Formats: sequence, structure tokens, C-alpha cells
Amino acid sequence: MKTIFNTLFIALTIACFSLAGCKDEMEYSNSGVSPATPVWPEEGAAIALYNSDVASLDFKWEAADAAGAPYYQIVFYAADRTTELYRVAPTDRQLLVAVPHKTLNLIANMAGIAPSAAGDVYWAIASVKGTMEDISAARKLTLQSYRVFDDLPVSLYVAGDVAEGGADVAAAPKFRAAGEGEYEVYTHLRAGGGFYFTNKNSSGGGRSFTAESDFLVETTGAPSAPLTVSEDGVYHITASFITGAVTVTGVSNVRYFVPSADTYTPMTYDGYGKWSLHVALGSLTSDNNKYKFVATVGGTDRSWGCSAQGGQANPPQILEGDYFYVYQNDHSAGGSNELARYSYRYMTELANQEVDLLLDMSSDNDHYTHAVDAGDLTVYPVEQLNEPDENASVALSKVSGSSLTFSWKPSSGTGPTPKYDVIFYSDAEGTNEIGTAAADNNRFTATATVLHAAVESISAAAGIPAEGVGDIWWSVRTTVLTQSEIAATSPRKLTVTRLPGIPAAVYITGAASEAGATLGDAVALKKTEPGIFEIYTKLTSGSAYYFVDAATGTPRQFSVSGTSIVEGGAIEVDATAVYKITLNFNTDVAAYKEITGVGIWPCSDEVVLIPLTYSANGVWSATDYTTGNANTDWGNARYKIRMDSPEGNTWWITANGTDSPPGDNPNPSYFYMRETSAYTQWDDKWKINGEFGNATFDVSVSLNVSEPTHLITRK
Repeated sequence: MKTIFNTLFIALTIACFSLAGCKDEMEYSNSGVSPATPVWPEEGAAIALYNSDVASLDFKWEAADAAGAPYYQIVFYAADRTTELYRVAPTDRQLLVAVPHKTLNLIANMAGIAPSAAGDVYWAIASVKGTMEDISAARKLTLQSYRVFDDLPVSLYVAGDVAEGGADVAAAPKFRAAGEGEYEVYTHLRAGGGFYFTNKNSSGGGRSFTAESDFLVETTGAPSAPLTVSEDGVYHITASFITGAVTVTGVSNVRYFVPSADTYTPMTYDGYGKWSLHVALGSLTSDNNKYKFVATVGGTDRSWGCSAQGGQANPPQILEGDYFYVYQNDHSAGGSNELARYSYRYMTELANQEVDLLLDMSSDNDHYTHAVDAGDLTVYPVEQLNEPDENASVALSKVSGSSLTFSWKPSSGTGPTPKYDVIFYSDAEGTNEIGTAAADNNRFTATATVLHAAVESISAAAGIPAEGVGDIWWSVRTTVLTQSEIAATSPRKLTVTRLPGIPAAVYITGAASEAGATLGDAVALKKTEPGIFEIYTKLTSGSAYYFVDAATGTPRQFSVSGTSIVEGGAIEVDATAVYKITLNFNTDVAAYKEITGVGIWPCSDEVVLIPLTYSANGVWSATDYTTGNANTDWGNARYKIRMDSPEGNTWWITANGTDSPPGDNPNPSYFYMRETSAYTQWDDKWKINGEFGNATFDVSVSLNVSEPTHLITRK
């Protein structure tokens, strides 16, 4: 007898297996192999399937009579007993295998059994030895597929005497929608009574739900057999109207955790999925300003922290926003690096302050989150400006490092540590702000060292002509977290003699430039620092180009002689190429670097997998680029961007630090970049959604923008 059949082999252990996704046509002979004898489940057995990771059904059989032990496979057939659906292959030559309910539900779907319905499949044991096999008689097995709801509720609440809202349904805690038909809630429940779910938190017209055997069922009115818990406490409840599954898991020991000290402090449950704690903060150095939350969920500690496994690299800029979103991850009690996983950082201004932490796992916000309440944010403005004196004067210098020191009396009052900035105005009343300079020591010191080059740019913004003499005014802004105040005293006048030749803006034009010789089309260089300008651009040999300080009227014109910036003239390049040009008008020095290539550099492969083509205005791109096989060691999703030059390669890496994929709606800052010549394989990389192998991509890299950035899309 010969049998031709399709096989889908599934590698399997007693507790776990996976289904392969292909079928191969093969021909077997039963010569020398007798059939095995099915033992369990018995003929006609009926099984209600559960959507559970631990639910399974044992299949048993007696060994076949064959020379040498054969291998076995469970063969599943449709109701016609001849259409093969799937095969399950036990490890080695076992006579028993536990098949998970989730797999049986897949088989039921293959057999045409609708969700929430019952239907028949058949199973048999194939005895396989080499290219020979024999199949036993088939047994009927009735499968009850997962129960589901066709009419999904829009909202869901926890009601009942033991719920937080008690008998008042208007006060019932609301579930958070976790996906279509999927809900979850953190709430307090009491023992000694029952609770149920409802789709309305008002009287009349609502639907009610309870659970039977861990599955959702709809009832008429409040259920006669509501859900219960054995002890008072906070619980995490999930309800799926897609699969019908319900879980009620205890949540205990919600704690504030400081990794550097390995200390856990219990938080107070305030109700409706919210906890709080008053914390006195210390010095908040770079090592001890990390924190997160740890909760015991179902007996296992979980980290409630940020999404990045390595933790947030920097403190937040303000005390609100997605920086404070809470994600639920595994918690490790291992070494210091593992303890700090998923941690946040405090703003340095909060050093030695007391704050209230508010952990919000309710449905009140679009995302689980937490807040740091710093209390009184009263800003006490600076009351005394010290130097330069009123009516002081300064002749600006091009000597590298030339600077001017500003100082003032620090702010008084208590509260978070203030930050300072020097503010410059073009008028004595302080109504027209033309520039700022950060105070020393990351804005914490009551002094500011301001380079002459910066004062030059500010003076130009005030309308003082090059080499001219004019007045600007200065004051100090005090900032406490998100609030700020200008000094209580009037701005001070500073008379400035400007440098010759440092422009406020620079453009490139001429026939050899990308935009051509029309002045109005000239392309602006990016100002990276006062007096320093940069551009990535293509230059064409055989024609001239030059730089100007305006794209209208009769601007000043600059060119380069050797490495020096000179006024007037024009330049030609020897070869058509893309260049990075840096013009430093503070020192009158120009630097050129030819860019020969840009490409996506997966960390696993350590080669350029997606080469990019220069288009224009500092943009490299690739459209519909299809990759082949790629190294899958450690998961082939991590990447950097390599830039090639005859002077040596550099890498563009993440500016903000991340160890997670961007997701479907990433913040644009996820793709911000910074350049480095120090290559490491795994540090400061991005991830894609998916992997690089055998996929199609759109990629763009943009450098002539305020924040160098890129975008990569896996189609």
C-alpha cells in the first residue's frame, strides 16, 4: 500500500512545540512497520478548549510492532476522515505527547469549526521508520472552539458590592481598552461578596457579564453567580471578548525602587488603580538619580518602568509627557545593570528636594503613566546684576577662546534648584529678545562665560553693522522646572565693537552649486555654533561657486583660498562629488570632506546592507530596496548608519539612546542622529520593526536640518 500525503512537522517537547509552515509531498511504504494502537483520548471524546498557555490534552498510544523502534506522529483529519490537516511529531520515540489547547483550536479552525462552536475532527497515529509508515485507525474527537462575542462592548466597568464603586454603578472602576475587544483594569476587590462586569456605569439598559470556568458569559441583569476573590486586595483583571478568556491576578507589594541603593519602599494604594509616595531626594548624581516601580503580580516581581531595557539615558526636560509612561517588564534582582533596567531619571534641579510620586495604572489617561509632583514651583528672580557694569564696552576679538564673563547674585528662596540664562535685547526696555547664553555648569552657576563669537552674532541680530559700534542690553532669566522669571532689575547696557566679516547667515551659490547661479535660489548653510556654518552638498567640476551672507540684494561674497576664508572671489573643485563643508568665521578657517558613500549598517552583519544614493540638499535615500539573507545572530534588527570618506569612515548613531523598536507611530526624535568616529558594534544603535533579512525598505537620511535625522520603513 502506498500513501501520498502532505506533512507539517512540529518540533515538540512535553510542554511546548511549534508548528512549521510548509508541507512536502512524500511517498511511503508500510513494509516492515505495523500500526500503533491509540489509547487516549477515547473514541468520541468531547473537549472544551480554553485559551490558556498551560491548558493541554494528552494523546497516548501503544507502540507499533516493528524491527527497531519507529518514530511517531499524531495525524489530524477533517470530518471526512481523509483530508489531512496537521501532524504533531513527539520528541524521539515517545508514546505520549501533551498537545496545547491553542494548537487544537488552530486545528479546529482548519476543520471549519467556527469560533464558539463544536465540531468533529479525527486523529490517528502514524508509525514512521525511514521512508516507511503505517497509520492506525482514526478516532473521532469533538472540539469546542473558543467562545467569543460578536457584539463587542465599547466600554467595560467592574461592578458589584465588593468592587471599589460598591453598589453605586456610577462609581464603578473603568477598564482600559487594550485592543479590539480586549480590556484590563487594576482595582481593589473585597472578599465575602461578588463582582461582575457591565458595559455602562449608569442605571438601565446595560449588559452584564460574568465568568464560568474562566470564560466570559453574558447574563440578564446582575449575574446570580458573580465572580469572587478569596481575600481583600488589589487585582489585575483582563477580559477578552475575542477569546472569552478572563483572568483575575493578585497585585501586591507595589514599591518605589532605587537601583543604586537596591532599596524598595512600599507605596500607598489610593484607589482606582493609583498609588502614591512622598520621597525625599538626595544629591542626584549621574549614578543615583535612577528609579522605577516594582510590583508583585501573581507572585512574580515585575518592573513598572520605561520601555528601554537600558533605562532612560537622560532626565526629562519637563515634568510631563511620554517620558513618564509606564510599561510592564520582567524584573531582575541581579547585578547593578540588571537592577537599573527600565529605570527613569530625575531632573537634576530636583536635587535635595521632596517630591510626591503618583503612579497611575488607571484608565484616566491614554497610557499608564506616573507623575513627579515637585510642589511649590515659585520662581524667585535675580535681584542684582554684577558684571559687566552698566555702560561697559567690549571690542570683540577673533582670537580663539576670547570670551566675556557675566555674573549676578543667585536667586533666593526655597524649592527646586534654579537654572539661569543670560538674555540679550536690542532695546533698553527688554522687549525685543535677540539671543541667549546658558549659564556655566549646565546653567546652575550664577555666571556665564560667553564667547566673543556668540556676542558677535547677537550684535548682528541687534542691527549693528560689521566693524560698527552699537549697544545691546542684557539681563538674566531664572528657570525652575517649567516656569521662569526675568531679573527684577532693569537690563544693563553693553556697548559692542563688532568684528569685521562674521556673517549672521551664509548661503552657497554659483553654477557649480546644486541650486545653480541664481542668487535667489542659493542654499543656506546650517549654523552649528555662533560664526560656524556647515552644509552637505554636491559640487560640480568645471564651474565656480562661492558663499554669500544673503540671498537677496547685493550680499557680501566669500571664497576659500587653501584652508582660509577670504572675502570676494570664487572657487572650483577638481572632481564632481558630495562634500561636507564647514566654514568657521571665528577663525576664518574652512574644512572640506568628500563623502563617498552612506548606508544602513546592521550591527549583526557589520557590512553596509542598504546603500543609499545622494539626491540633493544633504539627503541620501533608497526606495523599494530589497535585501537578501542577513545574519540573524542576536536578532537582526539593530543598525547604525555608516558614512564613507577618503579621510576615514564615521558612524551616525542615536542621539537620544534607545533599545526598542520605534513601533507604528514613533516620536520623530527616535530617529535623531549624532556622528562619531569611535565604532562599537552594539552601543547607541536603533532597531527596525522586524528584521533585515529578505525584506523591502524605504530609507532617507537628512543632514542639512536642525536635528540630523533619518527614517527607515520596512514594507
